[in-house]
Amino acid sequence: MELELTADAAAIAALARLKALTGCRTGRPVGRSVKIVWHDSPDRTLLAAGLTLAEQNGVRVLERLVPAADTWLPAQPAPVVAVQDRLPVTLAPMAAFEGRQTVSIHTVGGQPVTITIAKGVLRAVAASQPAIRIRISGVAGSVREAAALIAGAGVIGVPLATLAAEGIALATGQPAAPRHSGPPVLPAGPLSATAALRHSLGHLTDAMLAHAPAAIEAGGGGPEAVHQMRVAVRRARSALTVFRTAVAPHALDGVAQGLRDLGVRLGPVRDWDVFAGETMPVILRAMPDDVRLGRLMAAVSRRRAQCRAALGTYLGDPAFRLLGIELAWFAAAELCRTPDDAAGKEPIPPPLTEFAAPVLRHRWKKLDGAGKRIDALDIPSLHAVRLRAKRARYAAELFLPLYPGKAPRRFIQRLSVLQQRMGVLNDGAVAAYLLTDLGGAPGRHAYAIGVVTGFLAARGMAMRPRIVSAFEKFRRQPTFWD
Repeated sequence: MELELTADAAAIAALARLKALTGCRTGRPVGRSVKIVWHDSPDRTLLAAGLTLAEQNGVRVLERLVPAADTWLPAQPAPVVAVQDRLPVTLAPMAAFEGRQTVSIHTVGGQPVTITIAKGVLRAVAASQPAIRIRISGVAGSVREAAALIAGAGVIGVPLATLAAEGIALATGQPAAPRHSGPPVLPAGPLSATAALRHSLGHLTDAMLAHAPAAIEAGGGGPEAVHQMRVAVRRARSALTVFRTAVAPHALDGVAQGLRDLGVRLGPVRDWDVFAGETMPVILRAMPDDVRLGRLMAAVSRRRAQCRAALGTYLGDPAFRLLGIELAWFAAAELCRTPDDAAGKEPIPPPLTEFAAPVLRHRWKKLDGAGKRIDALDIPSLHAVRLRAKRARYAAELFLPLYPGKAPRRFIQRLSVLQQRMGVLNDGAVAAYLLTDLGGAPGRHAYAIGVVTGFLAARGMAMRPRIVSAFEKFRRQPTFWD
């Protein structure tokens, strides 16, 4: 197994003093100079296709800058598309990496682990910046242990882009494209359940890490980044639940807990974003001159900023970077169930089709059961229905490539409508909780809170018939997995 990480100069200096790592080194490190040049045509044909031609030591290869339809997991080297014997004359250099590479061998967990550190400078015509990559290779368990040791040295984590992508971003003046976003789409062809889990977990890890830098911003893309991170966390937790029987017992417990903790930190920020950025502006537009509502909005903004600051502290903490490394390791590791000791045979990963229909059927039945007599359910019960709808949609999105035709997409679309309408009621319940969380002197915002509460109650009552209609429309459609 290999893991490729990024680091800053201070972390590399700390690694040289890390006794837990230097003490297990075998022999002396071996260093050499390294230079990589990335090429494209004048009209950026390769870049438009997500490719670049890399030249190193006279060897030229066509490599990917961003994932295509196949699987390219986070913290893994860029896939080589083709080897080029001769550099076409129509290509020209766009960016380069020049520096020094040091290779050392360590004994970690009783197994040899090779650690390769490339430290240098990315250069384009009019710009340059330092760049560092750490590559760890060896047996999976020892790679994981070594990565945890290294992660404790400083700012070390999963790179958001390859060196090539960062170099070309430097040359073009445009940020490197995110590796993945949105829901995972399984690659075409036969796929095992464990392969589907690894692909999904890798895709969602990319999505979480890509949105993290913007998630601490107060404005701009901050609220949307928090929302997308939270959705990615929920999709990842759903995937772990779907495929838990395909892997060794308790193998996913640690990463599941890490995702749960991240979700807990994202939740309050998202709740305040919705309340401050969507709910309150509607009320303020209706009553723009109400000073007491203005004071409440100021208090809401302060509390939102406090929650965002707490999230920013966590996202800049080594614990979050280590979670990213753990997720990347789990995505790359072989997680299938252990062999039967009696049979003495390696397990055959179960096909994905064995999982799809039972999972979809189970989640549909749970949603159908929770929504009985939906017109009479109270707010907490409706919230439970909404969670069931979300879980059913995540599973349907995951298995979508297995089922052709319009029925699966119609199923997902109707679930989305149901979720959206039920979300209005949920926003009201969350807002009521947030208002009690503001603190301050008793009765300080009593009038403004009364106005907001009345508005949310009226909006919720108006939405109830639409929720019943959406649920009944969803229930009447035929299930596509049978």
